[in-house]
Amino acid sequence: MYAQTKITGAVRDTVGNPIKDVIVRLYTESDTSISITNALGIYRLPAGRSTQVRLSYNMLGYLSEQMSYQLDNNDVVLPDVILKKVAYQIQDVPVTRVVPMVVNGDTIQYNLEAFTFHKQTLLEDGLKKIPGFQISRDGSVYYNGYNIKKVKVNNTEFFGGDIITATKNLPVEYINNIQLIELTNKNDGAETGILDLQEKEKLLNINLKEDRKILHFGQLTFGGGTNQRYLGSFGINRFNDGNELSLLGSFNNTNTNLFSYGDIAGGRRSSSSVLEVGEFIDPEDGINTTSSLGFNLARKVGKQSRFNSSYSFINKQTDISGFSGMRSTYIGNVITKDEDYIEQHEDNLHRLRLFFDGKFENKDVLKIDGNVTYNIRSIFINKESVLSNSNLINMGTNKDSANQVIPIADIEVLYSKYFKKKDRKLVAQASAKTNNLKNREFVDEIYSVYSKFDPEYTDELNHQFIDQHNRNHANNISVSYVEPFFSHSVFEFRYEHDYNFIDAQRYVYNWMNGTTTYIIDSLTVDYGYRFNSNKIGILYQFIPNKKVKFNIGFAVQPIAMEGKVLNDTLSYNYDNINLVPTSNFNYKLSNNVDFQISYRGRNNQPSFLQIVPVVNNTNSRNVVIGNPELKAEFGHGLVTTLRAYIPVKMQYFETSFAYNYVKDKIVTDKKPVENTTIQQTTFRNAQGYYDYKFNYIFNTPFVTDNWMMELAGGLDYYNNLSFIEDRERKTKQYVFNQSLQLKYSLNNYIESVFNANYSRNKASYDIPFRTTINVETLFMGLGARGYVKDNFSLGFEMSQRYNEGYINKFMNVNQTMMNAFMEYTFLHNRTAMLRLQAYDLFDQNTQMGIYSEYIGNDVFEERKNRLGRYFMLSLNIRLQK
Repeated sequence: MYAQTKITGAVRDTVGNPIKDVIVRLYTESDTSISITNALGIYRLPAGRSTQVRLSYNMLGYLSEQMSYQLDNNDVVLPDVILKKVAYQIQDVPVTRVVPMVVNGDTIQYNLEAFTFHKQTLLEDGLKKIPGFQISRDGSVYYNGYNIKKVKVNNTEFFGGDIITATKNLPVEYINNIQLIELTNKNDGAETGILDLQEKEKLLNINLKEDRKILHFGQLTFGGGTNQRYLGSFGINRFNDGNELSLLGSFNNTNTNLFSYGDIAGGRRSSSSVLEVGEFIDPEDGINTTSSLGFNLARKVGKQSRFNSSYSFINKQTDISGFSGMRSTYIGNVITKDEDYIEQHEDNLHRLRLFFDGKFENKDVLKIDGNVTYNIRSIFINKESVLSNSNLINMGTNKDSANQVIPIADIEVLYSKYFKKKDRKLVAQASAKTNNLKNREFVDEIYSVYSKFDPEYTDELNHQFIDQHNRNHANNISVSYVEPFFSHSVFEFRYEHDYNFIDAQRYVYNWMNGTTTYIIDSLTVDYGYRFNSNKIGILYQFIPNKKVKFNIGFAVQPIAMEGKVLNDTLSYNYDNINLVPTSNFNYKLSNNVDFQISYRGRNNQPSFLQIVPVVNNTNSRNVVIGNPELKAEFGHGLVTTLRAYIPVKMQYFETSFAYNYVKDKIVTDKKPVENTTIQQTTFRNAQGYYDYKFNYIFNTPFVTDNWMMELAGGLDYYNNLSFIEDRERKTKQYVFNQSLQLKYSLNNYIESVFNANYSRNKASYDIPFRTTINVETLFMGLGARGYVKDNFSLGFEMSQRYNEGYINKFMNVNQTMMNAFMEYTFLHNRTAMLRLQAYDLFDQNTQMGIYSEYIGNDVFEERKNRLGRYFMLSLNIRLQK
């Protein structure tokens, strides 16, 4: 009697195809309800107990319809409704808000018109206002913890992929949107085989506005300050929808990066910890004096190909001073070492890159990437050391100077064959790299050795001249064929070959009074080493729908290592067969929520230092001997990731868990030399190493869009192994960190940020008794910038750091930092800026390069110098067309 009638129907177009997302409204005498048609055009509505109903059908691009029906008390299937297509002319409407964030698969897009920027803002400062982005003091760009190393403009590589060139030169007003694209297999094309979820990078793609695709821009900067600080740079750039020309140069002694593709590390940067991102201090140790020059030329070849060439030269001089304390605990003996040192490094690095990205008329793809670097390096190190054990003291000086020549050449070629059949692929890749090192090194050691109970001392001398020449060649060839299997799956068949060859010659001479006297046979080595690996595998991928992606694979990897000393009949060989399973599972819980889990195995060969079977006593208090019988490591890695987006609210959440287990882990094997302060280190394989890492990040607007909040944190655990006096030892280490960042901006008037970071490092080990180290660090910082009128701004940055729990007292120091600046812009369109800045007003950063390591039986802590207080006046002129 009280049953409700249910209505079902379908909506189709004039040719009978179902129409999805039609809004169907039902009107009764007492109520109104709504439904939306599914992919089959079907809708369902409750009609209550009404017998007379009216339905309306609305869909953009179709003529609306209205229908009335007389119902009984039974469920009703209504006749199909046919909608006719129609064109509408919509009146102009004001857009009150642009959608700030759009998520499409592995691409996150931010529309810059949704944000408010001050006039003439460069991309570097603009990114700081977008949720998830962090810009460190050296110019590195991070997004939710990922270091962004590659950049494109309009999907074309921009100035060799140098992200600093883009962020420091492109005005926000030129940019329509920016996209963060997740790359897998470290390749941004679709020409490779089945993707590996554990090999990920982030690419920043900048889409310019339609009227800004041809750019001429440049800048000139020079400045001087107290403590003999100076800064200068220039840049001339032209970008024309893929055709590029640029000339860049800089010189400074303020540890500043103005472009990165000419850096010593080839443009790569190590990832920064949670504590470093967002701080206001210079993150580099030492004082760097840098002069650099580079050019980049790119031209389109035909319709779909592009050739890029770049050359850079950098001269970098680094002066580092510091002091350290180390405690090595043995059964019945503790060796301590306190050390003061200075280091001077100079690099003269040349780098040439040639890159071709071609797509032929038959849609085949060819990529060739070649690099040549030539580095002339000089190193000088002077250490003043005091070592002691229970009753013996060594006081000495170690001077080590070296001149090195390091040429490196590498080339990588990829060819992908196009097939008309969907998902069929044939990809071949080949790479070759040669790395040479010529090293001429002089070591001068003098130690005074005496007992606490006997003041008389003896001198121990070590004077060596080392003539070293290493040649390292590595080749890799891989072929992958992907074939569709039924309608939702594919198979990949893959073969990969690795070959590594090392030829090392190290001749050690006794050196006294500037001349060499005789060769020391026991320290001299002529060693040849080969590593061969062949991997044959098959991978199956199943994609039943848009929500699920699953693959599983298996590979067989025979490996062979061989080492031989010249004029020695003994050969060191190791052969093994690794079984390498892999698996990836990706599930989209919704359009904006996805879950990934993946497993893979990988092989790691030992380094040359770990296998060369000759004594190295360059540091006579720490003798190192390689072990040529080392096995290669094999690691098992499991990674899970959960990501969620709410684009309209600009909210992002990601959490991940990673577990890593290593078979035949290569670890140190240490023992003391009896009745001395000398330690001897070699290497061996151990079982039982593992680590796990959990982290999360969440950013969201806070209260209003003027406030942005970011929470991030993580917990890492390491079960480290080592051998001490032939006994296996474990070091259990927990690293916990938590950070909070709040950003506030008020239109064009105020920009501010507050950071709070807490870190705890807890390590426990059992040598010879259980010991626990608990280091805590707390950082709080506040920075703000205010704009007065349109051409004057001022700001400050202030932070406080607390350190507690270090073993050495010199590490438990607190630091107060304050920076301040004033900027005045002038000339037409405010293209000139005069800046007065004060860095480290309290002069407390000069010895804050803190580093610690706790593993095995060693507790090592050190402090290095960093950039201290200075005042600088600089002028920057930007030219844009």
